[in-house]
Amino acid sequence: MKNLYFLFIVFAILFSSCYTRELYYSFEPSHGGVVVGSSYYYLAQVREYRMPKGISRFPDGGMSREERQVFGLFRTDSVENKTHLVYRMDDICCWPARFDTRMDRNENYIVLGIVNVNFSDSLDGIYLYNISSKTLKRYSQIKSLPAISGNNRIAFCVENKLTVNDLDGIQLFSYILNSKPVYIIWNDDDEIYIYFSEPFMVQKIKLSTGKTTTIEKEYLPNYAQVKSKSQILKVIKSSTPDLKELLNL
Repeated sequence: MKNLYFLFIVFAILFSSCYTRELYYSFEPSHGGVVVGSSYYYLAQVREYRMPKGISRFPDGGMSREERQVFGLFRTDSVENKTHLVYRMDDICCWPARFDTRMDRNENYIVLGIVNVNFSDSLDGIYLYNISSKTLKRYSQIKSLPAISGNNRIAFCVENKLTVNDLDGIQLFSYILNSKPVYIIWNDDDEIYIYFSEPFMVQKIKLSTGKTTTIEKEYLPNYAQVKSKSQILKVIKSSTPDLKELLNL
């Protein structure tokens, strides 16, 4: 019994000293975002963690131990140089490596899609942020990367099926495509550009007729989002957000 107690004490000491006492912080935004006025909107995760040390660093350097995190929709104002948490979502695991996201906007709304590419996740879905009322709601649990038109129609693809709904989720159009697209964007209120990768091509579909035409158009990187991750990081850096304060919200 004494030997077991001694071993317990030894292991407790070893594992309690496997991580640094010092806390570290990280701010990891999504791969793209949108701009409303002087504000950048994007998804991001803020983490508070401890670094491994001693036995925890073997055999491959070890993994950090997370203490706290916040994931949600953030806004950084490029004039005021301030970063705010707009809406807090559920905690997220393996961000951003396992996730695809896309954000799009019109004058009234920001639409965003979250897709866990490995398995089903509680955060999967399409979300709608009302710019004037500053409210966010889950529009659908469908795993897709949506686009929004000027007249508030939301388009998304599941496999090779293109669907267009209104704000209430009522289906307006539905078409089966020849293959699964990577992403879609609106050209006007009746026309959508569809970007494929295998093989690479861009088609446009006229919703009122269902007619598709292959067009000569460059493939836009980063799902054709308005702002890239590097641009978001640049504006975040200028705002120097207080990560501890963001974690306490």
